[in-house]
Formats: sequence, C-alpha cells, structure tokens
Amino acid sequence: MKAIIDLGTNTFHLLIAEIRNQEIQEYFKLQVPVKIGSGGINKGYITDDAYTRGITALTEFKKYIDKFNIKDVRASATSAIRNAKNGNEFVEVVKSKLNITIETISGDAEAACIYEGVRHSFNLPKENILVMDIGGGSVEFIIGNQEKIIWKQSFELGAARLIDKFKHLNPITENDVFSINKYLLEQLFSLKDALQKFPTTILVGSAGSFETLIDVVLKDLKVIPNALSKHAFEIRKEDFEVFYELITTSTIEQRSKLKGMIDFRIEMIVVATLLMKFVIDEFKIKKIIASEYSLKEGMLFS
Repeated sequence: MKAIIDLGTNTFHLLIAEIRNQEIQEYFKLQVPVKIGSGGINKGYITDDAYTRGITALTEFKKYIDKFNIKDVRASATSAIRNAKNGNEFVEVVKSKLNITIETISGDAEAACIYEGVRHSFNLPKENILVMDIGGGSVEFIIGNQEKIIWKQSFELGAARLIDKFKHLNPITENDVFSINKYLLEQLFSLKDALQKFPTTILVGSAGSFETLIDVVLKDLKVIPNALSKHAFEIRKEDFEVFYELITTSTIEQRSKLKGMIDFRIEMIVVATLLMKFVIDEFKIKKIIASEYSLKEGMLFS
C-alpha cells in the first residue's frame, strides 16, 4: 500500500492505494483546494497565505498516512512550487515538520507520469493520441500510442496563470476569448509542429477539468457519455460544444448551481474550457475522450 501526494498548483491530492492485477485498489482519497499559486504564480513565489494553506493541507494528509500506517509515501510538486523562488524552502519545511519528502519534478517527468496514468485508464487505440492535462500552473501535452510516448512537452499555460495574466470578466467577453486564443496560438507553436509530424485526431483529456466535463454532461446536460472503461468516457463533439457554450456564457453564480461543478473549479473551468476548445478546433480533433486518471495514478504505477 502506498500514499501518493500530488502537490498541484490549484489542488493538493492524497491517494492511498495499491495495485492488484494491474488495477488500482483505492482505500482513501482526499483533495484540498490549496491554490498554492494564488497571488504569486506569475511572479514566481508562494505567498504567505498560500504557504500556510499548503502546510495545513499536508498536515491533514499526514494524519491519514499515519492512520493507515503507510511507510511508502511518494510526493511530487509541480509547476507552482518548481517555479517559485521559495519553493525549495516550502519543501524543506514540509520535510522538517511532517517528515514528508517532496520531489519537485520537471515538466517532462510530469508529462511522462500523466501518460502512464492515462494509459492504465482504458485500452489505448492503435493510432496516435494527444493527451492533454490542464493544471493550474502548467498544461502538459503528450503524443503517444499503445507502445510508447513519441513526443511530450509541458507549457506554463495553466488555468491559474491565464486567469492571473488576462483577468477576464464574468462572464468572459468575446475580446477576452480572442486575446487568450491569440496568446495560445503564439505559445503552442511547438505542439503544432509536433502534430504535423505525428498527426492524430484523438484528444484524451486527463482528469481535473475533464472530469468536470464528464460530470456536467452527465448531470446537467443529461447525456450519458460512452464508457470506454470504468475510468474513461468518450464525449461527443456536439455535447462538448453545448458544454463550451454553457461555461463561457455563464457567471460564477450560475456555474455554482451546476450539479456537475465542484466548488473549487467554478472559477478555473472557464479558461480550462477555452484551452480545450482551442486544441479541438486548431488541431481538428474528431474524438474527445476524458480519462479520470492522471499524475497521481501514474505515480502509483511507475
């Protein structure tokens, strides 16, 4: 049995589980909206308030780790902590106070681990796929197939960074959407090059905002997505378009009333949806698959 801790920019995740017959046997899961990048993500530091929230969440995690008597603990920090001037200090304080060793992983290592998680969530098709993981600090893209990863890159284009940079209105305006899309086109030129070399029309979204996509389609649009496994679902493009329209024309208050919307995704889901829409349209995606597995499941398998 292992404890996996994913210290994301928006959310800290704890997963206590083991692998049996190549399946995850889950014993406990907890996610806390720490927002460790809030207020300082584009300035390269963790603010005092975010620092405190992070320590508080990990103190809570430690209680469950001790309760389950877990000796094998793997904790990984991603974009916000790896790029913060005081990120190493945070890691050292956690080790000193809680005896939890945090590994600050690179964007490439994060992408590889995400792909490892996704490929265990359903039987990958024989052709190439494009995996997309939208975090608060970074977005990972991986092109691969059943056998291997062909190309991968992490981009500092996460939802928290985009919100901090563009400070869009509520609801978002057409000018905001245009500005963000223009920026994405400039920043994702290497992804465009990669997809010209290794083409695919299949997008696999990894957990996070893609789980919200599943939940809103199911609970609010009242559409049952096609289950590819217990942990992956195909979303029809026409259902995604309805989801996109719903999210991008709604206010925070309206989104808070959606049955499929988790509280801590109410703000971030707008720019996350714009990211999805940009990739789908720009790269002529024909099939959308949402996987419930991501970094933490990949860490468990690797």
